[in-house]
Amino acid sequence: DHIYAPGVYVATMVSAAARQRAGSADPAKYLPVLAKTSGYKGVTGTISFDEKGDVKNGALTLFTYKGEKREQIAVVR
Repeated sequence: DHIYAPGVYVATMVSAAARQRAGSADPAKYLPVLAKTSGYKGVTGTISFDEKGDVKNGALTLFTYKGEKREQIAVVR
């Protein structure tokens, strides 16, 4: 399963976009720009961060296994 691939891709692209906007790969310069990310359109949805650095409206999908079959329990926002 490549269930993490979309999230990793978006994280990489959000980071790259912040580095471009900051004009630098220096963490001291691009991290404040990254923290201000708002409305980034990614493959997993629109990415914005709150004042604590958490993704706004992030989702967590819960699964369980019955035998060898994976079943979705819920999506928590």
